[in-house]
Amino acid sequence: MEDRELAVLTELIAEAYPQLETVVNVDDWMTQRFSLPAAFLMTRGIGETGRSHASYQVEAEAVIVLHYPKVEGVYQRLSAEPLRQLLRQSQYSYRGKASGLSIEIDSSTLRIWRDRRDRTEIAFRFTYIVTVPREDAVKINEFEIEEGHS
Repeated sequence: MEDRELAVLTELIAEAYPQLETVVNVDDWMTQRFSLPAAFLMTRGIGETGRSHASYQVEAEAVIVLHYPKVEGVYQRLSAEPLRQLLRQSQYSYRGKASGLSIEIDSSTLRIWRDRRDRTEIAFRFTYIVTVPREDAVKINEFEIEEGHS
């Protein structure tokens, strides 16, 4: 599921910040193998809740790190406002076009930290529904009717 989560978050960031490179590989991020400005995305599963026999709800946490561009040795701050406006416009619900996954973001968990000189960190929790795959049942297309029972 993490791949689908990262895919929909990548689309969300690309819509809010089309100029940013997106990094999803933790090793690349830790060794700083990316060019500035960039957005690093990471998700962590929190839990699953059964909804019915056909689906369950997944709760996850997202962390987005916006790395600022550096111009003449000075970091140029990136605002969290484009993402915040996009989330408000969509009422904290986002559906990925390529991934097809629809996530519901818990606005009460949205946190933004600007205390680092080279980045802004954004975190929030979100949920999405997963359908349980079903086996194809053999369907009976012909019925035999016995006569003579009274």
